[in-house]
Amino acid sequence: MQSDFIQPTTNPLILSLVKAMIPIALKMEKLDVRPSEHCIELVKSIKNMPAILAVNHTDRCDPSVVAALSLKCQEDFYYLAARELFDENLGLRGWLMQNSGVYSVIRGTPEDTESKAETIALIAQGKQKLVMFPEGDVTGRDDVMLPFKRDGIANILEAQRICFEHESNRTVQVIPLAIYYEVSENAIPQLKHCLDRQEEFLGLSNWNGPIEARVQRILFSMLRHLEQHYGKQPEAKAADQRIRELSYHITSLVAHITGTDNYDQSSINTYLYSVRGRLQRLIDNKTDSPICFDNVLRKENINSFQTGVHDLDRVQHLLILLSTLQQQPATLDVLWRIIDRMEHLIIGNTSAKGNRIAWIEAGQPINLESTVGEYSRNPNQAIDRTEEQLRGSMQNLLKQLKEQSLAFSETV
Repeated sequence: MQSDFIQPTTNPLILSLVKAMIPIALKMEKLDVRPSEHCIELVKSIKNMPAILAVNHTDRCDPSVVAALSLKCQEDFYYLAARELFDENLGLRGWLMQNSGVYSVIRGTPEDTESKAETIALIAQGKQKLVMFPEGDVTGRDDVMLPFKRDGIANILEAQRICFEHESNRTVQVIPLAIYYEVSENAIPQLKHCLDRQEEFLGLSNWNGPIEARVQRILFSMLRHLEQHYGKQPEAKAADQRIRELSYHITSLVAHITGTDNYDQSSINTYLYSVRGRLQRLIDNKTDSPICFDNVLRKENINSFQTGVHDLDRVQHLLILLSTLQQQPATLDVLWRIIDRMEHLIIGNTSAKGNRIAWIEAGQPINLESTVGEYSRNPNQAIDRTEEQLRGSMQNLLKQLKEQSLAFSETV
């Protein structure tokens, strides 16, 4: 098991290996990455200064898409990733990530102060551009940008303040990026095959009905199985309410094994990441509490902790599914993401389901020079204004890509 905070390093040999793996992984995923020439030239033009690539987080393939962009721009980036990802595949994934410039963050409360300090330092140093997904997690949405994490915006502004302390004209550039996924019509037979597999796993009879109706049937069957597994009384409620209540229920069960119920439950996402953060620290043998016999006993029960990690992973997938289900209308792109997320929840893995194109566009860089004074006087106001400006720019880019994708499809 790796330690609590994972610092980024760059091993040229491993980085070359990872770069060689990216096209292979995209080919297996049947995903064609197409950044605009404007996007490539803009990213390449910003050199020798602190810069952040702020990217929307619609899809599980977003990190691979940004990695492909780095190849096309012929430059390496730093990446920020959730701490739990580093332990996957017996730590092999984390080893490859760390040696490719990826570092960790434990989300939730208390704040991961080591990751915060590293983020600010990397931005201020400006050796490589830093990739950030300011929404914080996969949203499953391409119709709207969800609110950004305030601590991420605060870190960017703090880095700008530090830059000015050392050099009066050293500005941080935030480059808005948007990724839009276009699903090919050849995905429909494979989506139906994926639904066949999910029905088989759930013990449902095969039914060749409309895709949307099959999705609803599978969704309610999956929820019924999960409610029974976790001892949650099923109720005749809408799917979104059942997912939310089940997520709270599972998170509460895991919270119990961490030895405290003192968590912020203002939202299910806040609750999830607070519990997850404490669980990660217990696994890493680090807590904010004094050493005591109760903590010693809890740490002996490592099997329960590992089960809790799996349960919280499931909650995270449920919440991404919930967010995706809220997008209307249910276009082919949306149905692809819903079916893909249910595949992971039911079968435990995901498969390529027809060809997709990941279109990428970049917007006008946001210069934070004029924001520093406001940040010193009124941090919250500066964070709000920066978030609004950045989110608005990324929202416009996403809308532009969707319109261009539709126009492209009509001409093919």
